[in-house]
Amino acid sequence: MELKHLRTFRAVVDQGSYQRAAESLGYTQSTVTTQIQKLEESLGVPLFEREGRRMVLTETGRQALEQARELLSAADRLLEIGRANQRPAGILRVDMAETLLCYQMQGVIRTFRAEAPQVRLILRSRNCLQIAENVRLGNCDLGVGYDMDWSRDALEVESLGEYEIVLLAAPDFSSPDFVTPGQNKPVSLVTDEPDSIFRRRLEAYLQGRNITLDETLELWSIETIKRCVMSNLGFTFLPRFVAKEELAAGTLLELDAPVSGLRLPALCAWRKDRWKNPAMELFLRLLRENLRGPCGGEESG
Repeated sequence: MELKHLRTFRAVVDQGSYQRAAESLGYTQSTVTTQIQKLEESLGVPLFEREGRRMVLTETGRQALEQARELLSAADRLLEIGRANQRPAGILRVDMAETLLCYQMQGVIRTFRAEAPQVRLILRSRNCLQIAENVRLGNCDLGVGYDMDWSRDALEVESLGEYEIVLLAAPDFSSPDFVTPGQNKPVSLVTDEPDSIFRRRLEAYLQGRNITLDETLELWSIETIKRCVMSNLGFTFLPRFVAKEELAAGTLLELDAPVSGLRLPALCAWRKDRWKNPAMELFLRLLRENLRGPCGGEESG
């Protein structure tokens, strides 16, 4: 039995198929198939069985997976003993919510590069649902975003403070009342993709008050959303820190409504069975130092 076979076994389960496991590991699909067969031969039992077009774990496979995760975690810790006094190296993959990546991470990234020049840092902007799933599947090492019922069964989750989410519009916005129920407002919501946590929370509020809108302008860039709102093409719902300069300059205003000022926790997550290497530990320390401001995160960045 070899550790690489156990890692392949774990990847097949986490990725959901031999093909996706091969892609994540940089193997061919035939290599993955061969390694699983060798592992089954070593154990003397089948790990998977076919249900229709899907391969699912046998009962023995589920038991073996739990033991494999413990062994791989122990192996990772053992490997790190010899590296404990070395500078961080290797690759660190971090998926992050766009608002945090664009407006709160400059100090973290700058310091990380200075303290870990040998680490290749890969940062990707993702929505919060994707972040949790990518961490769970092992497609990234760390995930940083807002809480969207991230599963605690497989993920270790740490709070990084809270951020205010506010209703924003241009000074000459024509319909600022978002308090009175039962309105049909002739305005547009300027927002991002349907899975955005800000969009979901705002749409739930509007539905609860029976407030309907003319249309939704769906854009995929926070800066583009801000510019459209400043041009009075509609209103939006974003973290206050995203519009700090515009609010100070008066080019954007906060609208008065119960939903404005909602506080959402920012979280960092990693797999429970994943050993935190020096690069991960450094990045986590910098997140804690930079995002946990004296007002729950609002003063940082």
